[in-house]
Amino acid sequence: MLIMNESRTPGTPLALTVSLVDQQFARTKTLGILNVSLGLCRALARSPKVGRLTLLTNASLPRIGQPDSGRVVLAEYAAPERFRRVWWDQIGVYRASRRAGNEWLLLPKGYPPFLRRCPVKLATYVHDVMPEYYREHYPRGFPRFENYYFRAALRAAIARSRVILVNTECTAREIQRVAERHGLNTPPIKVAGIGFERPPETPPQPRTRIIVLASQWPHKRTDLALQYVARWQEQRRFAGSIDWVGRLPAELAFPGIANWHLHSRLAPDEWNRLLGEAQALIYFSDYEGFGMPPVEAVLAGVCPVFSDLPVTREVMQGAGCCFANDRYEALAAALDEALRTPEQRVRQWADQLLARHQWAAVAERAIQALNSSGS
Repeated sequence: MLIMNESRTPGTPLALTVSLVDQQFARTKTLGILNVSLGLCRALARSPKVGRLTLLTNASLPRIGQPDSGRVVLAEYAAPERFRRVWWDQIGVYRASRRAGNEWLLLPKGYPPFLRRCPVKLATYVHDVMPEYYREHYPRGFPRFENYYFRAALRAAIARSRVILVNTECTAREIQRVAERHGLNTPPIKVAGIGFERPPETPPQPRTRIIVLASQWPHKRTDLALQYVARWQEQRRFAGSIDWVGRLPAELAFPGIANWHLHSRLAPDEWNRLLGEAQALIYFSDYEGFGMPPVEAVLAGVCPVFSDLPVTREVMQGAGCCFANDRYEALAAALDEALRTPEQRVRQWADQLLARHQWAAVAERAIQALNSSGS
């Protein structure tokens, strides 16, 4: 039985539950999705158009809003791990949403239960169609069970959501493509976007580093990054530090180049320190739903060098330096250009990107989408 008030009149504040229970900094594979989830919840907590916001959370996450006000209610659960994670995904989250008694449940990771239907109105924020992309391009990139599990959850998001929120027009088109492949009818899809905030001012430091983002996931093309950056280093004899952030794929060895340093994962303070000393950030990828690191680099005063994809063109709108993955010369030209880019130009890009990607506007679009799809 649905817990909803079908007679709610337009303009009545939303009663909304958001589940964050299954997200933790220490264990997440997708820090970007964790940051988006927290940013969206903060923006919703600030909106007067949300009358009641129940956050299903765990002890590892920061507190959001002002719970004592009565508008924001925190319901803390133990962060699920291993088989308990499957139980939470398929049963626990819907039980908790029923207890919360709100009209809507929003799942900011975009993967709803596929074994049962939601007892309230369901909204999902779908960041990408990565399970389908891996099925097509990297069929051995996920363990078999995970591949089945997340593909089933993605199909459930399309088939059972009242509304789907997405980050870009590119992701909206991808969802439509997946729906057509599986013969599913899509609910309304709203491009809510992702918001960013200008980082706090820090004392200026000499910018002598290049940061390269690495990943174990094959679509991040760390193999090409190692090959291209090593060739560039040999040709240009760059004297500063080249800092690789992330874990390498198991089959790749980190070369013993004197000014190269590998950081498997950095705490936020350490990451911000590196960004404050970096002149360029390099970001390889074959596929993204949004691609946050180039935006974050610009906001930190760093010129990003990133793979030229339809989605990065949509997000960056001309900011930064892009390159084609299939040509070393393209990467070399983009990196050379980034190192020549004046700080004033990066600051101009930052202003443009902040005007385009605001959390308040993201929350407003999300609320509008839920209100429009409420009946």
